[in-house]
Amino acid sequence: MTKAKKSEDNQIIFASEEKNNLVDAGRIEDNKSRSFIRQALGLNNRKVEATRHTILSGPPGVGKSFGTIDECIKGNVKYITIAPGMPDLQLAIKLAMAVAELEDDEELVVILDDADDVVFGSYETLNKWKIAMGDIDYEMGIIPTYNYPASLLNTINQLNKQGKTKIVKCLKDWQNDSDIGVSIPTNRVRFIILCNLDLEDPKAFSSKKIRSAVGAVLDRFEYKRINIDADRQWGWLAYTLINSQPFLEYPLDNKQKRRLLDWMKDNWTHLRSTSYRTVRKLAADMINYPDTYEDQWNENKKGH
Repeated sequence: MTKAKKSEDNQIIFASEEKNNLVDAGRIEDNKSRSFIRQALGLNNRKVEATRHTILSGPPGVGKSFGTIDECIKGNVKYITIAPGMPDLQLAIKLAMAVAELEDDEELVVILDDADDVVFGSYETLNKWKIAMGDIDYEMGIIPTYNYPASLLNTINQLNKQGKTKIVKCLKDWQNDSDIGVSIPTNRVRFIILCNLDLEDPKAFSSKKIRSAVGAVLDRFEYKRINIDADRQWGWLAYTLINSQPFLEYPLDNKQKRRLLDWMKDNWTHLRSTSYRTVRKLAADMINYPDTYEDQWNENKKGH
């Protein structure tokens, strides 16, 4: 065993040189993805921009969601997240409210998280989002929209009864005379799709119809695929945890972080998930059960 070195970015030191090297590799991976995310958010100064929308794909646990939301917070970006399984009506209301509340010089970032099914689940969902993320041509009067075509009459009546007049006004503002639903303009929306699918791999889609449509989607997006092996993925998690706290109100010290990360490394193939969400779960056990947290960890491994 060689003497461990101290990283420039952190104060935590692992016992082995190998683990410290993986942390450094994780830092490099994080810097690369963060640079791409900042560009996707429009935070990098550029004279022109060919497209406003971005797809970031990669397996779970490579920092897609964590890095995107963290950069939004750091850059003071106005954003909303669309979670998988969110009902269409709830999604439409959330988007309608967020767009309506934009100031004249503001832009909204919409993060479609874990969007494999939300966007690429069927040809119909893919086409719906393709319309929402279409090109803009003000001279031709072309403004992309997110369309919710179902009747909102009962919804508006219920909202009025609940005294939610602000939401009612917002929905009505996005209705045309011929609409029974809403058409929300997305010309000031920047979409970021986060997914696990490798969109350039033909084997990723069983449907030929979707497969043929993906090329047109990629044509109007910036696209990046993150592919890292298990060791470097652990290095990314280690680097991220070293420089963050899963729960700010109950911070972990370096000894606790090291124990958590060592346990993850030793049990990597037995973990149900290797994302930062798993780090939060393990940290929660460590905080809530300081004397028996390892029992909790072992109980929650797959195949225990």
